[in-house]
Amino acid sequence: MAAIFRKDSALVNDEAEASRIHNKGCYGEPQSGGSLKLNLLEALYLFESERLSITTQAGSEMTFGDLITYASRRIRNFEVRYIVYSEMRRSGVVVNLADDDSGMDFTLYRRGDTPKNSSPDSYVIALSERELFDASALLSAGRGVEGTGKHLVLSVVDEEGDITHYRVKLEEPESRSREHLSGQYSGILLSDRVVVPDSEQADKLRQTGFYGNRLGSGLQLSLIEAVHLMGKKSLRLTSAKTGRSVPLNSVIELCSRIDQSFQEKMAVYEDLKERGFIVKTGFKYGSHFRAYDDDPEKAHARYLVRALPSGYVSTWPEISGSVRLAHGVRKEILFALVRGDGVDYIGLRRYIL
Repeated sequence: MAAIFRKDSALVNDEAEASRIHNKGCYGEPQSGGSLKLNLLEALYLFESERLSITTQAGSEMTFGDLITYASRRIRNFEVRYIVYSEMRRSGVVVNLADDDSGMDFTLYRRGDTPKNSSPDSYVIALSERELFDASALLSAGRGVEGTGKHLVLSVVDEEGDITHYRVKLEEPESRSREHLSGQYSGILLSDRVVVPDSEQADKLRQTGFYGNRLGSGLQLSLIEAVHLMGKKSLRLTSAKTGRSVPLNSVIELCSRIDQSFQEKMAVYEDLKERGFIVKTGFKYGSHFRAYDDDPEKAHARYLVRALPSGYVSTWPEISGSVRLAHGVRKEILFALVRGDGVDYIGLRRYIL
């Protein structure tokens, strides 16, 4: 079967062949007169699969190298987009180029679905592992897909051409757990943490909000927990060095000085608490927080949460590691983007075609 190469497409003129290609794999756009117009990715994939030969309008046969060279000059991010397209096609699903004004690369159909009997299930963005993870751009893309009834899939291509697919979901995490904090508590401010020495107060804080960790008969609190409790006017601190009372603003200044991420971590902590979660450190899991619906000593965390500042960018290998670690411990990871008007949560999970 032969197609004639044109500027950004290949035309299959034989009506029977055109019909077979279109009907079997939903390739191309049928033209008047029975021919079929293939875009460059479709033509290259069919050529690579030895299902199509392509000639110039002068009748000369084109090689794979000819097509690759031409397509790389004409298509933005060609190699990455083609690797994703060809892998999806080989897996047996239908994938088409998305509209130019959508900001997406492809539309993807559920396995077994076609444009003839259904709408696309997902939009796909193809990325190289060398591109930056831009949290704000990802949030905008997620919002663009919201309301369309479709999912958003990121297909990240590594330097060897292997692909990891991620499904993106903008989350509004909520928990039905609610704490009933009451009473006044007294703590001692050390260099980077707080101790509540009174055993009865320690017991009550653990029972009402699962705060801190035991330290002898007392309770050790993180600075973030201490700032939260002071903001609720439930905790008073004295300095271990001076014995003097320490006001909330001094604790916040200390936190900001020793932890450059404090402001966004504090904002995310407070937001998760408002949403009803029991919040504990996520350090051992490579994140900032673990978010629980119930007693952390009896239940597993629902989420691992990373607090990100506005304008946050990172590398995809780092993000991939966070997602893989969360998956390995059977938790969902949320990237919590702190912006002026609140916190937006971006969920990423591995996706299998």
